[in-house]
Amino acid sequence: MDGPTRTPAARPLISLSRRRLIELLAVAGGGAVIVGCRSRGRAGTPKDAPMARALGFDTDLALTPNADFYVMKRGLVPEVVLDDWVLTIGGDVDQPVRLTFDDLARLPEHAVMRTLECIGNKPGGKLIGNAVWSGAAMADVLQLAGPRAAELRLNAADGYDTGVSLALASDPRSFLVWRMNGEVLPLAHGYPVRCLFPGVYGQKQPKWLTGITVQAEHHLGYYESRGWSDAATVLVNSRVDGPRHRATVPRGAPLEVRGIAFADESGVARVEVRVDDRLAEAATLVKAPSPHADLCWTEWSWTWHAPEPGNHVIAAWAVDGRGRGQSRPKKNLLGGEIKDGSTEIHSISVLVS
Repeated sequence: MDGPTRTPAARPLISLSRRRLIELLAVAGGGAVIVGCRSRGRAGTPKDAPMARALGFDTDLALTPNADFYVMKRGLVPEVVLDDWVLTIGGDVDQPVRLTFDDLARLPEHAVMRTLECIGNKPGGKLIGNAVWSGAAMADVLQLAGPRAAELRLNAADGYDTGVSLALASDPRSFLVWRMNGEVLPLAHGYPVRCLFPGVYGQKQPKWLTGITVQAEHHLGYYESRGWSDAATVLVNSRVDGPRHRATVPRGAPLEVRGIAFADESGVARVEVRVDDRLAEAATLVKAPSPHADLCWTEWSWTWHAPEPGNHVIAAWAVDGRGRGQSRPKKNLLGGEIKDGSTEIHSISVLVS
């Protein structure tokens, strides 16, 4: 799903009027405008809990810094000139509309904490991140045109397209966002605006949005028409982040085991840690504050107080709010793409010496 990286063209990727630049910097608290980023390092790893509090969220749950947030795209990152950008809403509507960024910015702005995960994220993978996003309710945006049919086709500046229901787009938890962790939305993450929908993988939440077509028939998008899940509902999954895989830890000292878990809009109900396939105590959970808790990853931790000498396999098993648990790893000798999302258990090995 990830396309090639390219060097930015000599022409500026983003063109802002001086007035608009000052406005955006003022709202973002003076942060720099980010014109692009690539995921690097341990992308998706919880590492910045203080940032959540700085953005007004009373929680110890970590956010992923913009520069570390995973990046997936169909092809090249498109060039965007803000003064030329418009969002069109047409099709079966009361009246077609063309919205500039200033038009969107006049709508009431909301800040929400939300986790995004790629549908192709492998067990233990890093294609997942948690951030605070700011923008307008998608229902408020759609109301400007007055949709009269039940399905939407979403088109993006890079040629990507996907289909979602009007019901999902009108959900009060659905947004069109233009800020990420208090900063102007980075180009790599969809500048100037991207979609944010609850309970689905990033495949259904296009970046660089330019067009919304209201229609009666459901639209199969770029990936859906190529065999990827059309529902793209997040499956319950978890990851062991610490200790690192194949680490050597001292005998006799308590060992903290930690990681993250994520699910659809039902949320994560519990996480259990298993050592050598034996059930251990339930992990302690840290969740996002309500009403964001079920749409963000859950951090979990468990202390192994008396690790025995030798090699051990540590795994996490998460259960979502509907009682559905993770599955055992499948033996896939040929590898291949994960087109429906993965719910397989992730594990690491450690040596207690």
